[in-house]
Amino acid sequence: MTLTIGTAAAKPGEIVYGEYVLVQHPVGGTDVAPVVIAQGQEDGPVFWITAGIHGIEHAGIQVIHKLITPELVKQMRGTIVAIPALNPAGLRTLNRQAYYHDGDPNRLFPDGRLSTSTDPDHAPISALEQAYGRIFEDIKNSASFYFDLHCMSNGSLSFIFRDRILYRKGDEAARKRAAEVSAKMDAMAQAYGHTVTADFAVEKYINEKLHRATTAAVSMLVGIPALTAELSSPYTPAPEVVNAGVTGLRNVMRWGGMLGGEMEPITGIKVVDPGFATHRRSVARVTQSCIVHHLKEPGDLVKVGDPLVEMRDAWGRSLGVLHSEYDGFVISRPSGILYYPGESTVLLAIRDEEPRIGEYPETYFD
Repeated sequence: MTLTIGTAAAKPGEIVYGEYVLVQHPVGGTDVAPVVIAQGQEDGPVFWITAGIHGIEHAGIQVIHKLITPELVKQMRGTIVAIPALNPAGLRTLNRQAYYHDGDPNRLFPDGRLSTSTDPDHAPISALEQAYGRIFEDIKNSASFYFDLHCMSNGSLSFIFRDRILYRKGDEAARKRAAEVSAKMDAMAQAYGHTVTADFAVEKYINEKLHRATTAAVSMLVGIPALTAELSSPYTPAPEVVNAGVTGLRNVMRWGGMLGGEMEPITGIKVVDPGFATHRRSVARVTQSCIVHHLKEPGDLVKVGDPLVEMRDAWGRSLGVLHSEYDGFVISRPSGILYYPGESTVLLAIRDEEPRIGEYPETYFD
């Protein structure tokens, strides 16, 4: 299969390396993303893997480095396209976003709406959004399935965020495609073998612009199964987290028909299944400024009424305990122990009653 991404052109049986020009700097030079293409001797699916869209999330880079080896290429069919650093500016400066775009870079993939603004005071899309639009087109034109690698806070679970798939009301073909893509995403997540939870409910999902995240745009607008992996260990990746990510991606390759052999067990990390579908929710919001003592660990199952955190003052005197309002499990705890009123101290996966596919809001395309 002939495939060229940036300056990298695939060659059967080889790993090739190149660059993808993202942004031209006004004082000269460019920001480029590294591109790796690994191709087996036989044709097969094209598996896209990206990482580093948030500059403080580094484990995914190491997962890509450890996954793509000459030994793997000898065993596989099809092609892996990997971009280990989608946001080189953020990675260089250890910032979540790029210094030339004021906003979350993982909210810049297309949203399916046509821009009709003729307001001369309305700024056009940024250089980074334009670059991601080009990458989106490359994924659209070549990918069979797609993973984007992220990191949650230190000590969090390594897990999958599974996007909801939205479609236009009254479009039966789009509804059918959404159901088919959703089923493939469930199967792909099962093959990856880590804990799985959905993102927010539909209204908040749109309000937070999560439909413009990498995997959401690809799955909703193109119909390519895509998942976001949260790997834990952002700055200094834990070896067991990286190894579990590599193993999970090899299993996805087996699911996709790219690699033979039995599914490998996921070891070294917690994998949680509460027995019901879940989505994330930030909980245990403190009622006053305090120092928090967490009473549950990531991966712990919780029930309504279970204690989650104790609030204390600077001298150590108890200010009360916050209890869970939900059944579910702990995904992560934010970094640090000092909190101001209203801040959330725990990220839970709670029972999810909403379907995994649904209609866009009525006024979305207006």
